[in-house]
This record gives sequence, C-alpha cells and structure tokens, in this order.
Amino acid sequence: MQFFLQFAFAVVLGAGALALKVSSFTCENKAMMSSSFIGQNSDVRVDTLACSNIIKKRDLEARQTNVCADTCTTNCFAPSGGGPNPYDCQVISDAILYDSQNVGALFNIASGSTIYMQYSTCETFFVNQASYNETYCRTNWANVVEYVAFNCQSTQNAHGGNCVPPDQSWFVQVQTAP
Repeated sequence: MQFFLQFAFAVVLGAGALALKVSSFTCENKAMMSSSFIGQNSDVRVDTLACSNIIKKRDLEARQTNVCADTCTTNCFAPSGGGPNPYDCQVISDAILYDSQNVGALFNIASGSTIYMQYSTCETFFVNQASYNETYCRTNWANVVEYVAFNCQSTQNAHGGNCVPPDQSWFVQVQTAP
C-alpha cells in the first residue's frame, strides 16, 4: 500500500510499502498501528499509520482537540486526469456513515497519525498534523469524501483533491488508488 500526498500532502505505495510525501516530505519511521474493515459488508479497508516526522505546530497545543466542527477548504488537484470513480468513493462514504451509526459519530486520531481507507479505485485518508490528539466526526469525513469525489474530476480539470482547515492541523484527501 502506498500514499501519494499531493499539493501539500499524501502517497501510498504498493503492497506493504508505505511512503507519505508532502511535496518533498517523506513519512519517516512509518508504522502500521492498526488495520480493519468497515461498512455494512465490511468491504472498506481502514489502516492507521504513524510517522515520526509528521508536521507539528507548537502554537496549536492550547487549542481544543475536538475539530469536528472545523471548516475546511477544498482543493482540487490539477491537471485533469480523472479522479477515482466517485461511486467507489461513495462506498467509502457509506461505510463511514454506517460506522457513525453503529460505532459512534466521533473518532480519535493520535498526533502524527494517518487513517487510510480504500475501496476499489478510491482512497481517502485523514492526517493529523497537530502536536496533540484530535477528535473528528465520521459524518463530516463522509461528506468530504463524497463532495471531493464528485467535484474534483476531469470535468473540473482535476484528479482528486483534499480539504484543509485554515490552521492546517489536519486534512482529508481523496484520490485514485494505486
């Protein structure tokens, strides 16, 4: 599995090899923290990864860790080339919503961690770049996945995209699976 982070973000490489890049950023000392499957049919793979060198911002430490209500700005990745099949991304979105109803609306993500999901042609990940643990809403992640998947396609001269809050303490990215 491999992450390709574009703009200022991720990349997943083939079976077993993980590499995260933010422009020239590489995930150092990457470690798989957990792996599971979610969704009504348990068909969406979820991996939690850790990088020893993830971006940390000292000025964010005093901030509340629940970032569920934070807004984010969508960035579509140019040039055109077609993003993932938006209906594959919708399977991920539906699985996240299923988990929200059956596991809980909120999830926690440790500082410097990445949660990665893949189904067929679509992959998404949530990256916590803050120096503290964060809590986020599954429903918000599902909405971002669906929005980016359907609005960052070749018809918009794009091939996937991400959503980043103003303080850049986290981001959600949607792109074509390798």
